[in-house]
Amino acid sequence: MITVNHARCLRCGKCIGDCVVKVLNSDKEGFPQLPEELAAFCLNCQHCLAICPAGALTCNGVSPESCSVPGPLPDPENMLNLIRMRRSCRQYKDENIAPEIMEKLKSSLAWTPTGCNDRGLVFRIIENKDDMLFFRKETSRMLKFLIRTGIMFLLYPRIKRFLKEILNGEDVIYRNAPHMIIAAVSDKAPCKEADPWIALTQFDLFAQSLGIGTCWCGFAGYALKASRKMRKRLELPPSYKIGAVMLFGNPAVSYARAANPENFNMR
Repeated sequence: MITVNHARCLRCGKCIGDCVVKVLNSDKEGFPQLPEELAAFCLNCQHCLAICPAGALTCNGVSPESCSVPGPLPDPENMLNLIRMRRSCRQYKDENIAPEIMEKLKSSLAWTPTGCNDRGLVFRIIENKDDMLFFRKETSRMLKFLIRTGIMFLLYPRIKRFLKEILNGEDVIYRNAPHMIIAAVSDKAPCKEADPWIALTQFDLFAQSLGIGTCWCGFAGYALKASRKMRKRLELPPSYKIGAVMLFGNPAVSYARAANPENFNMR
């Protein structure tokens, strides 16, 4: 439902022009309106609310006063430097990140873009390093079983390189990271393949800006999908599947320079 404060409205038409699904139009007096027969097609993307210069629109109970206003943005060179210096972190300090940093990371997920503004993603964050022990132990147990039965060599022949480390109980999957974030998506989501990856890419860059190390972990995704016990621990809603997994925590290493991707190719 979209309501318009006529006392504030400038009748400039910006909200109508920026409506993604073209469900807004003008009434006889030139004020924007959402006809009842088109209300079901509204995506609740809040573009009309965001673009209104006078703050005259309220969308599904969200008022202009409850929204953030534009603040300083990183300049292009600083943003490029963040992208250049971003590295996958595989060495972490054995500690939880500060609670205030964790809250910032969690709150940033509210602005995750999704296809068709589906907003159906579900996130699970392992916030305590001690809780990660459960996933390490279960994954190690599963890996050792697959190795003993020979199944692992069929699934991933290159596992032979890490055979000694796995059998010795080394954490070759989670890299001793204190935290992990899982993005899960519904089977019915219109962009279910892309949404989790977009979400964690955005999370990744924000985490890096806070000095937090991150690492994409496809093997963790496979392990979680294969283990009913670990999936149960995540308490995902029915019909939701794990889309992407990322490790994160305070890094135990720092990098003196960016890498130089010489093989970069663009036409």
